[in-house]
Amino acid sequence: MEKTLNWAIAFTFVFMCFSGCLGDSEDDVPNKAPEARILKPGQGEDFEVGEFFTIDGSLSSDPDGDDLQYMWTLSGLGSPIDLSNQMSDSVMVDTPGDDLVLTLMVMDSGGLTSQDIVVINIEPGNRPPVASIITPSNGGSYSKGKEVTFNGMSSSDADNDPLTYVWELGEAGEPTYKASTESKFSLDLGEGDWSVTLTVTDPDGEKNFVKHSFSVTDLPPIAMITTDKTSVFTDELIQFSGEDSYDPEGEALDFLWDFGDNKTSSLKSPQHSWTDAGMYQVTLTVMAEGQEGSETKNIEIKSLGPIAKLEFKDNNGNVVEKVRSNSNITLDASDSSGPDGEIVEYKWDFGDGTEQTTNESTAEYSWSAGGYYNITLIVTDENEQTGEITTILQVVPEDYSDEGQDGSLVAQDIEQNYNLNVEIFVTSMEVEFSEISCIGGVGSALDYTVTVTDSSGNEVGTGNGNIACGGESASWDLNLDSQTNLIELGDYQATIAFTNSGTPVQASWDYRFAITYEF
Repeated sequence: MEKTLNWAIAFTFVFMCFSGCLGDSEDDVPNKAPEARILKPGQGEDFEVGEFFTIDGSLSSDPDGDDLQYMWTLSGLGSPIDLSNQMSDSVMVDTPGDDLVLTLMVMDSGGLTSQDIVVINIEPGNRPPVASIITPSNGGSYSKGKEVTFNGMSSSDADNDPLTYVWELGEAGEPTYKASTESKFSLDLGEGDWSVTLTVTDPDGEKNFVKHSFSVTDLPPIAMITTDKTSVFTDELIQFSGEDSYDPEGEALDFLWDFGDNKTSSLKSPQHSWTDAGMYQVTLTVMAEGQEGSETKNIEIKSLGPIAKLEFKDNNGNVVEKVRSNSNITLDASDSSGPDGEIVEYKWDFGDGTEQTTNESTAEYSWSAGGYYNITLIVTDENEQTGEITTILQVVPEDYSDEGQDGSLVAQDIEQNYNLNVEIFVTSMEVEFSEISCIGGVGSALDYTVTVTDSSGNEVGTGNGNIACGGESASWDLNLDSQTNLIELGDYQATIAFTNSGTPVQASWDYRFAITYEF
């Protein structure tokens, strides 16, 4: 703020003499209030930040002819700002704002006051533009024989004013010349070092400039390798391509591939394989007009390693998928193979905590308890490469019966728990309801809920449905994953409840509980 006064001091004298200066004689004429009137600025007038403008309160008057004291304040930019204590003055505001309230307060010698206001706007004022060059980039290199694009379209003006452009171009050490007045243009330049200056100007004459240096040269070709794989096994072909390689000047390319195994190729897109495992560096070199460029990629070649295979055979040599507990079975890995070396070791994990390592391709073993066992075989060849296979074997308890279980019961209770001695390898359960009778008679409907839990109270399965009274039948099925969610040996409980629209009802029924075994 160019002019700021403290009215606390300006009015000290006035307030000190206020009570004593007023006459108290009955013959004194009463003091009349003054009138504040702003001559300048006008209502709604606009000014720019940093611009001096006139404030004029000369139209203010006092009916008693007293001398007036003046106080100018501006509100709307935070705390009120004291501008002046003069009747007329030249002031400026350094912060933009709209609808700012300019207040003139006048006070006569008797302490009476009056005020007048006008609303003004302080505009930001003109802001200088910013020059910006997209291309050519500062320090960039451009190909001889191809046009260089000069792009200044990223230049800007904070006030959104239209800009004029002047490009000055010249070789290093030489005078510059006006190359264009467009925001974007292209030129075919000779080989050498160049500089360009872009100056932008707004309608108020504010300017800004930026300078870039660049070179025009005969650029080398660019080699680019593309391949479908970077890691393969021995003797596996990889497709390479140099199709994306190019010369900036558009010259024809020659190709030379080095595969890192003393093998080369002059094709644009060759295929190649390696006989030995290891890490290989593949280099593509492209050549044009005596210049060259290259790119390198690392390729991993892996040994195939041995392939583990496993079969289970009974005493007759027949392949089986299950065996009874405490019965010997042959684990046969003789079909395992080692493409890159002979298999020298077989490591067996029988899935019950027992492991065995041998140089024999077969092993005999028996399991003491029924269940599903993950049998793992790891084979190792003479190059210390390994192969692995895991196979699930079903071991059936010795006292297991293939026929399954079936039966029927009659109950009168609303809820009845049934204790089941369930054998191993149950993959599905079925509950069938028939000959349903109830108090509501024929036509009434019953809802049922079946819940199966293990001996720990964990829910194995649940289901629900409805059935009409009077000879209708219904069934509920529980299917289990044959490998991951099998019902094991133990005690299980099935809870069956009948309700009529949520209300328990007395019912009698025959039911059949069937268990289907996988074996």
